[in-house]
Amino acid sequence: MKQLDEMDRNIQLRSMERGYKVAMLSLCAWTLFNSYQTLANETKYEPLPCLILCLQSFSQIALKQKMVAGDEEYKEPNKLAQTVIAAVVIVAVTLSIGTYFVLKA
Repeated sequence: MKQLDEMDRNIQLRSMERGYKVAMLSLCAWTLFNSYQTLANETKYEPLPCLILCLQSFSQIALKQKMVAGDEEYKEPNKLAQTVIAAVVIVAVTLSIGTYFVLKA
């Protein structure tokens, strides 16, 4: 395997970052669609997308804290993008949990 130079590594990291964001937003969309289908059409509730979304979010937070602990040169990434994605994840998880409890009642 050939060694990647700085430009190739940068391209690869950006590609991975965008792929991660698309995967997270897809999981949010899947969770929201599942909640809508459950409430509107009374289909069976599927907790899998919400569980994957929660596990991924928690593992990212834990890894980030471990990696930057004590690093003085660390610079925060784009807060706006993180806030938007976090808001979508929180809404999706909240609706999924709400849907679960509505069906149990």
